[in-house]
Amino acid sequence: MNKMFAVAGVFASLAIATSAQAAEIPTADAGAGAKIVAPLEISNVADLYFGTIAPSTTVADQVVVTAGGERKCGPAVTCLTADHTAAAFKVTGEANAFYTVSLPKAIKIVNENGNAMLVSDFSGSKDKGQLIKGEDSFTVGGTLDVGVRQEAGKYTGSFTVAVEYQ
Repeated sequence: MNKMFAVAGVFASLAIATSAQAAEIPTADAGAGAKIVAPLEISNVADLYFGTIAPSTTVADQVVVTAGGERKCGPAVTCLTADHTAAAFKVTGEANAFYTVSLPKAIKIVNENGNAMLVSDFSGSKDKGQLIKGEDSFTVGGTLDVGVRQEAGKYTGSFTVAVEYQ
């Protein structure tokens, strides 16, 4: 009988020791947080426009509008007006943050009859920028391929420029 009390005493001691050990597990608390910055936004201020152009009857050529707004007409086309513009964009977001610019490779612009011209070699006045006081801007130019006897009409299309926090 004494052996049974001794064994029961050992089990009781183990149970007390086990619960005492569980109560002594060290713990610590940590904080959690985040900083949310102003969303990066871009808006179009001016469209890329190559102006009024007369095509050649024998040779295809190109018209370039640089990101700086200059127009260069190839020798086989005639640029008739000075109403060309580089596309302009405004960027807003977190003050003093840096961002990058992504431009398309090429797009087509189309007239009302479905005839198309290729716009390619997009170039920006910057490929990255900084949002001084939460704002910045940049311009975009490109190259227009004008075909031989390109059909007359107003050609339109659109392209997407993306900005991303760096």
